[in-house]
Amino acid sequence: MSQTTSTQSSSPEELDLVFWETSEYKWVSGDWDKWRYIPDGLGGEIGIRFGVSSGFKPFPWNQGGVAPFGSVKDSTGAASFGKHEQAGMASASVNAVRMQANSSFTHAQDNFTIELDFSRYKGSKVGGKDGVAGESTLVGVSDIYSGHTHGKTTVTITGTLTDGSAASPAGWKLVNGGVAPASKASFDAPSAELSLANGVLQGTDTPAPGGKAKSTNCVMGLVRLDAAGYKTLLLRYDIFPVPHNPGVQRIDNSGLYVASAFPRKPPQPPEPPKPPPVDLVVVIDTSVSMRDEADALSQTIEAAIAAAKTKCPSDLRVTYLGIEGTFKKTRFETTVRDYLTQTAKVDASLLRGRTNADSASLTDEQKKVFDPREDGARAIEDVAAHFDWRPGAARSVFFLGDEALEGGVSVQGQDQEDIEAADRAIELATKTGTRVHTYLGTSKFSSDAKKHERIVKEIQAEFARVARETGGKSFTSTDAQSGFQAVLEEVICGSSPSATTTP
Repeated sequence: MSQTTSTQSSSPEELDLVFWETSEYKWVSGDWDKWRYIPDGLGGEIGIRFGVSSGFKPFPWNQGGVAPFGSVKDSTGAASFGKHEQAGMASASVNAVRMQANSSFTHAQDNFTIELDFSRYKGSKVGGKDGVAGESTLVGVSDIYSGHTHGKTTVTITGTLTDGSAASPAGWKLVNGGVAPASKASFDAPSAELSLANGVLQGTDTPAPGGKAKSTNCVMGLVRLDAAGYKTLLLRYDIFPVPHNPGVQRIDNSGLYVASAFPRKPPQPPEPPKPPPVDLVVVIDTSVSMRDEADALSQTIEAAIAAAKTKCPSDLRVTYLGIEGTFKKTRFETTVRDYLTQTAKVDASLLRGRTNADSASLTDEQKKVFDPREDGARAIEDVAAHFDWRPGAARSVFFLGDEALEGGVSVQGQDQEDIEAADRAIELATKTGTRVHTYLGTSKFSSDAKKHERIVKEIQAEFARVARETGGKSFTSTDAQSGFQAVLEEVICGSSPSATTTP
């Protein structure tokens, strides 16, 4: 053992300690020189063995003493722990093996030893190696007499490294606890600090802050080992009489602690909330008259998305689909039908949208105005019911068209079929939690100005109703006179879960 001066110092870091779990430990007759194992609180065990040094004999603990026993939430240790130099330490439970030496100890020197075996210790749980005690392992004592009235106890710590060589205390550090409150069982609350020099723990004349001068007992002192790697430690307790008062009985009520330290991570600022996921499906009527809207939207969508990230951040996914057709050199290069059957893997027979082949079931009058590319309400139904929405994402459809919602406009304008188609789209969108935003473009419905105006108002009102009743926003070509970006920003922000629904 190399010679070192006192290594007493304050704890340099914040530590969370896990003490060994001593609740089941109790001295059994004949335990001298026999190993017992105590859970280390990490999933392993620490061996403990009581003995005596050469020249001394084992003794019965019951002659005014108390045999070793497990002390969970040890009262004196828990009261002292985490104070003073241990201010940066915390633990859910401070556990000890506590023992009280016999009052019959009246020799010039009495002695017992405690050996600790770490071969089953789960050191890997605290950044070390299994079977090895290291720099995250602490061993401590409390309530040993400081030599003022009831004798003096010294605890000399030696040990062996994993290679069998002798341990050195040169790198060990001592951290003292704080004053323990007085109890009915103790006329003198522990307050004297311990010193550690050359591997020897003993009381000093220095009380912990607020403690009694020349205190009889010592507060808890924890010795933090270094990284050398320890297989065993041996604590030698030597009890000496007070030179000026040799007749006073020397009762030694000492706690032994073993703990493992987890460096406490500094408080981390809370992570910013993740933006809500939003799935927006832009569906467009692909009749020739809607080409201008397809071009304008395709040119401004990126700028609109960038602006919306600031105004209403979201984890946005946008999909662009044409109804039974596409527009080259635009975003709309996939049809609703192809996306749902090929990407979302939906059976085509489940789709409500119609194709030109479906015109066989229509009347001659219906065939004159029927255009499957203008089946807006049916496209809303199909997307709401069958799109591959992300789990937890807000669902929105932005439908752009310039005709009535059921296959285009009839000669007389919007009819009952259009209203019923809108009703079905509203019902299914509401059922699936899908908001529908609408945009009505320009179209010529009649050479008669009054009739044209009437039809425009009817269709516009129906587009607005679909949006309103599903919580979306409605727009017309008037809203896009200065460009599509402002409309798209409103649609994107209006698709957020926190967006206010349209009254």
